[in-house]
Amino acid sequence: MKKIRTLASKYSEQLSKKVDIRIKEMQIDSKYHYLVYKVLGVTTKEGDLVDLYQNKGRFLYKYAGSFLEDAARLCFIEKYGEDNAVKIRIPNTLGDSPKTFEIDCLVNNDAREIKWRDATTDGDHVTKEHTRLQVVSEAGYKPIRVMFFYPNRKQGERKITCVNA
Repeated sequence: MKKIRTLASKYSEQLSKKVDIRIKEMQIDSKYHYLVYKVLGVTTKEGDLVDLYQNKGRFLYKYAGSFLEDAARLCFIEKYGEDNAVKIRIPNTLGDSPKTFEIDCLVNNDAREIKWRDATTDGDHVTKEHTRLQVVSEAGYKPIRVMFFYPNRKQGERKITCVNA
């Protein structure tokens, strides 16, 4: 529990620093794109808030996912030991892109992919996930997806069903 609290503090500090840096950068950014916002009925004040929260959201999603992956790995390490719960990369034997796939936590033959949520629903992402499953299986591992939160949208639910089929 103490390790997870320490991890949470580390990620919280890093997130805060990144967001602060980005906010400072945004203050000197060009706002020419606000002309389009105005045409579409969005005020300058609303545009500022949209851009601010869109940027904050990108960092938040990245850090939330990384934190939960690391916290879950800590739990697996606690249960199975550091030498038995490892992160590895395996070559993509079915294509050129990506060159390798990462297994977030390999315990024996169980290859866990840890996701905080699966929000990406584009076709390229789905194809990559299908390829990942095949490559992991062909490498002799059992692919297991550990997902903390299910998608909120029907499109994301369909993708999960398809990927896990």
